[in-house]
Amino acid sequence: METRLARFKLKNWLRFSATIILSSMIVAGCGHKTDDVATKDVKYVYTGIEPASVPGKYGGQFVYGSISNPKTFNYWIASETSSTDVLGPLYDALNDRNAFTLKQEPRLAALPTVSKNGLVYTYHLRPGLKWSDGVSLNADDVIFTLDMLYSPTTQSSMTESLLVDVDQPDGTVKRMPFKYRKINETTVEFTLPVPYAAAQDIFSFPIAPKHMLNSAFIAGKFNTAYNVNTDPSQLVSSGPWIMTHYAPGERVEYKPNPHYWKTSKSGQKLPYFDTYIYTIVPDINSLVLKFNNKDTDAVSFPATYYPDLKRGETSGNYTIYDTGPDWGFQYLSFNMNPNANIDKRLVKLFQDVRFRKAVSFAINRKRISDDVYNGLAVPAFGPLTSANSEFYNPNIPKTPYDLNQAKLMLASMGISQMDSNKMLLYNGKEIKFTILTNVENDQRKSICAIIAENLREIGINATFTPIVFNKLVSDLDDAPYNWEACLLGFTGGVDPHDDANVWRSSAINHQWWPKEKQPATPWEAEIDKIFIDADHEMDPIKRKALYDRWQVIAANELPFIYTVTPTLHAAVRNKFGNLKPCSLDRDAVLWNLNEEFDNAATRLTP
Repeated sequence: METRLARFKLKNWLRFSATIILSSMIVAGCGHKTDDVATKDVKYVYTGIEPASVPGKYGGQFVYGSISNPKTFNYWIASETSSTDVLGPLYDALNDRNAFTLKQEPRLAALPTVSKNGLVYTYHLRPGLKWSDGVSLNADDVIFTLDMLYSPTTQSSMTESLLVDVDQPDGTVKRMPFKYRKINETTVEFTLPVPYAAAQDIFSFPIAPKHMLNSAFIAGKFNTAYNVNTDPSQLVSSGPWIMTHYAPGERVEYKPNPHYWKTSKSGQKLPYFDTYIYTIVPDINSLVLKFNNKDTDAVSFPATYYPDLKRGETSGNYTIYDTGPDWGFQYLSFNMNPNANIDKRLVKLFQDVRFRKAVSFAINRKRISDDVYNGLAVPAFGPLTSANSEFYNPNIPKTPYDLNQAKLMLASMGISQMDSNKMLLYNGKEIKFTILTNVENDQRKSICAIIAENLREIGINATFTPIVFNKLVSDLDDAPYNWEACLLGFTGGVDPHDDANVWRSSAINHQWWPKEKQPATPWEAEIDKIFIDADHEMDPIKRKALYDRWQVIAANELPFIYTVTPTLHAAVRNKFGNLKPCSLDRDAVLWNLNEEFDNAATRLTP
């Protein structure tokens, strides 16, 4: 539920992902074989220093493609990448992580000064900041954004990551906002109730334009403001681009923001391209076809397409980059919400961890890797991947493919009797449910087909139904929660704090049972406590130990049944400068599009 201020900004509130897809630069050969293609891709290895950029020239365009239309133009209430990917180029934050170095860097403000007690963070905005319409961007916009996000009338998944856990005298913990105030037009001060390890991450929220949205907020209509019918000219920008045109199912067009704050190190105004085009296609097949037809300039592609794209690398005049393992994860999840509009017998079944473990043991992850990813994936069993060198725990329990173990788990629940169709019975009825996934994603449909076949081998009648991504997200997010099982993906980020909007039991995106009033199980209560304690733990070693424990619990209890972690690949035309593909950005090359340029460009001025 993939994170961050979309592709140009890297704040990683977990979001539903519609697609599947460091550091001085070290170029190395990555050798393996898929089909009859021996691979030797350009591979980037994280070492902590970003490669230097060179001066560019102005002109040309960059064309990219993706699946799914945006569900909203309101970045602050969006919970799916189909929306945030389109809106990310428009909005910036005070500070954020660099995709290459993973370190915090200044954005709209210098990095904060911090008081000796670690509670007060003071941000000084860059002088002369303006929104794309020329209106001053100042402290009032920062204060408005927090007023809006903290308001009970605003339904935003961002809010969960802006709350601080504070111990109460009675031994309970209360989720509280931090205090904030305007010092002057360019200075804001944030005061935390307790020291907070993830402070700069929680301050990386996208700033909203008060002059455009305040009237809707005052009227209690913020959640419906900036819908997809809004004229793009109303979407004023603080980022590198302004949206100039949106044609549903076709494209989004952007032009450079004339008041963008960032310049190159040599003082050149950014961005260099005249136009950025974000093409919308119905599925991944169309995405790759667009690239092969030279209608787009880059594609982050599923491994299914690797052999054909690798063969065409020379004739197509592009380079394939191996950016390492995916940060996010693909998962199977069951609806454990007793208030959901589904068979209560199924809810009870799904709530039993033995059933979830049986399903996990039954999934043939190697087959998924071989058949869906051309062998370019490894089994996944937990919520973080090896891409996250800072927090990944390799020592978690695993449930590898083992049909006998799956059957033993079901037998321990008393499930062994079969009907005439050789399907297992639970409370006298056949175990039967439907797995939903998004119709635009052929990889996920293939994974669903394999899982359904695997489950039939142990007597479980699972079918799958692909539906439109935004409809699926609505079913997951909103009552009556009319779904039984789903296969989707979440984006990933560096600090697990950003995952709170999924893992906290009270969170909006706590998918298997959203917005629990109290943790439904002891393990959910323990995860709640881990996220509280980790936020307060300033010792990085102790903090990692807490998140190590969270990963163990997640792998034991399996509210998400993890499938595989693919290696990410991107193909890019050999005509651009300042390319810095890296793994934290899902699309590898879009995070620094503001400084990339066409090598054939000739203009010295914008």
